[in-house]
Formats: sequence, structure tokens, C-alpha cells
Amino acid sequence: MPKKNKFVFISGGTSGIGRELVSLFLHEQVNVITFSSRKKNVINLKKDFSDYSNQLTCFQADITSEKDLNYIHKIVTSKTKRIDYLINNSGTNRIGPISKIKANDWNQIISVNLSGPFFLTQKLLGFLRKDSVILNMGSIASRTGFPNWAAYCSSKFGLKGFTESLREELRPKKIRVVHAEIGATDTPIWDNLDGKWDKSGMMLDTEVAKVLFDSIMNKSSVNVDEIFLMPPAGIL
Repeated sequence: MPKKNKFVFISGGTSGIGRELVSLFLHEQVNVITFSSRKKNVINLKKDFSDYSNQLTCFQADITSEKDLNYIHKIVTSKTKRIDYLINNSGTNRIGPISKIKANDWNQIISVNLSGPFFLTQKLLGFLRKDSVILNMGSIASRTGFPNWAAYCSSKFGLKGFTESLREELRPKKIRVVHAEIGATDTPIWDNLDGKWDKSGMMLDTEVAKVLFDSIMNKSSVNVDEIFLMPPAGIL
């Protein structure tokens, strides 16, 4: 049976750290609602976790679409009146010097990494109750600028600012808000970036997900405001 009818909502839960979090929550018998903009990822997740079909709701949606955000709200409304964990995990990136970043790439990065979490959280705030947790997935790029990563860094710095404001607004309601700053992790996001990336020294998404999971589960008197995870070798 699902664990006390608890629900977690994870954006971008079909790959990388998000997918590993889906697995951890399902194994803890928590109901999972997640989505991806890629139909193939939705199909694969449902197939791989077919044994948990009674706990898993996965569908295709675009976090940058107002229409899809309304659809997400409708899906959640049909499943539950409460979200215990909201994890803003969707992310994208394009790299290049500032002089060559195209407007479309800039807008897409800001829409997915910053505006998306903002408006998704806004849509789902009504489902959060005392002791609910919001986890926003930031990056080392939330605190450090890198050459050729200006758009991504801007989105992640912005996400950190949003998270800190959100935390202060929700403290009186005893809703916990956590910001995770994650260093280089071996996930599919690197496959879409120009250049060659040595993943041998990167953190494993399974290990990162476990640390995040343990940090937010079953804690009501303690809030880990920020989580900062890095490969042992430091910045790669």
C-alpha cells in the first residue's frame, strides 16, 4: 500500500537525478506524479516501473507552456488534495560565449530553468500543507559564474533567489523549502552540450539522488535550507 497516501510531484522525473528520485520514492511506497516534454521518456519510465503502475502517474507536458501548466494542475487535482514533496527538477542548457548566445536559446533556458519552476510552484502551492517540502534543483552555477555558461548561470542564480524568497514566505506555514546546489553529475544533460566532457570524475546520479532523498524525508523539526554537493575532485 502507498505510504500513508503520501504524494511527491517531480518535474523532469524521467531522466538523470529526477528519475533516480522517482525510483527512491516508489520504493518507499510514496505516490509519484511526474512528467517530461519527451514522449519517449514517458513511455520508457512507465515501462521500467510497470510494477508500480498503481503508484506512478507519468505524462507528457511542457513546463514552459501555460496550457500544459493548467493540464498539470488538473492531473494533480484528480489524484490528490495534498502534495508532500514538490521537486522542481526540470532543466536544460546551451553553452557558448555571450556574444553568440541566440535569443531563442536564452529564452528557452530561462523558461525551463527559472520561469518554469516559478509558475509550476505557483500552480501547486494550494496542494502544500504543514510539513510539505519543496526542493529546487540548483547547481554550482547558482553561486559561481563560468565562461560560456552565462545563460545557464543566470537561470540558476535566479532560481536561488526565487528559492530564498519562497522559503521566507512559506516559513509561517511550516512548509519547508530546500535549495540543492549540485556539482558535475553524470546525467544526460551533458550529451546535448557542445564539446567533450569527461564523466569519469563526475558524481553518480544515483548517489546524488540518495543524498537529496535522505535530506528531505521524514524530517519535520529540521530543515536543510541548502545542500551543496560536489565531486571529490572539485570543479571539473
